[in-house]
Amino acid sequence: MSLTTDGRAPGPVRFFLACDRSGCEELIMFDMVIADPPPDREKDLFGYLLHEATHAAPHIKELGWIFIEGGEGYWCPKCATPASRRPPTDPAG
Repeated sequence: MSLTTDGRAPGPVRFFLACDRSGCEELIMFDMVIADPPPDREKDLFGYLLHEATHAAPHIKELGWIFIEGGEGYWCPKCATPASRRPPTDPAG
């Protein structure tokens, strides 16, 4: 999975996201302030581990990134757009 964080809620958290599609090198970084503390680690380990990602998911979707289930991970907007709908690329670069 290519979503990593620096920081813990409550407070500022920096997110780093890399496209998981083979051959793509797209990277983004964004900051969010998450006011809610994570659930108790002993009572909800899964919720504790995914707390920051759960808060970031709507923002990631707004940025055009999608999550491909089944081990594929996050794909950037370019990779998530079907090839038939992508704008043509300039071969000259």
